[in-house]
Amino acid sequence: MTIINLKNVNLTRNKKEILKDITWKVNPGENWVILGLNGSGKSSLLKLILAEEWKTSGEITVLNTQFGNGEIPKLRKRISVVGSFIAERFQPNIKAENLVYTGKFNSSMLYKPYTDQELDEARQLLRQMGAKSLIGRNYASLSQGEKQVLLIARSLILKPELLILDEATNGLDLFAKEKLLKQLQQINQLKTAPTLIYISHHPDEITDIFTHLLLLREGKVIQSGKKENLLNEKILTDFYQEKVEVHRFEQKYFVIPAN
Repeated sequence: MTIINLKNVNLTRNKKEILKDITWKVNPGENWVILGLNGSGKSSLLKLILAEEWKTSGEITVLNTQFGNGEIPKLRKRISVVGSFIAERFQPNIKAENLVYTGKFNSSMLYKPYTDQELDEARQLLRQMGAKSLIGRNYASLSQGEKQVLLIARSLILKPELLILDEATNGLDLFAKEKLLKQLQQINQLKTAPTLIYISHHPDEITDIFTHLLLLREGKVIQSGKKENLLNEKILTDFYQEKVEVHRFEQKYFVIPAN
């Protein structure tokens, strides 16, 4: 099964080309980073995958569901998204495990009766993610990084086949970001680990769990493929249209403007 398959996809709004001739394929066993500066079209590409925007032309297939022929509501239940826009939807006094369990209902509150045994599923997931310390704590008492971990756990409660993380480290300090990236490694080791699509404009967030890279600029795919083939000074200088240096330290890539 192909996870994502886009062929010659275009998106035009108000006579403006937003995405141009996008061809991109994600296979099972691959985790991708979509890398691009602000305004490159990353969010628009995400909306196309989720069928929140509709292509102007081209072909889109996600999890073997062909857009225009398949059932989109059923597809959406197989995909989870984590973004900063979700964080503000929850009551401040909701406990961590309750918040995680709301993912069962795709809601920000628990409207249906539930048992403590059912909440154990959420607690166990937090333990597997290395976030046992959050169990029993109120949402309002958590740091920004801890809240983000909860949102990721919430997105995993239904065992999605595809998990999209949209600028997951926005608003996090240096240490919270590092902790979150390590917890993504633990997620990748789960028996039910989903395919990961990580949207960012920070190359230093491309950790070892990510196998492939899509370079997006001004709505166009500049390069795509295995990350080790793309994270070099020649390709990234062409991509950014500014000369850069690439340094690797402790399995991370750091890209800085060249002197």
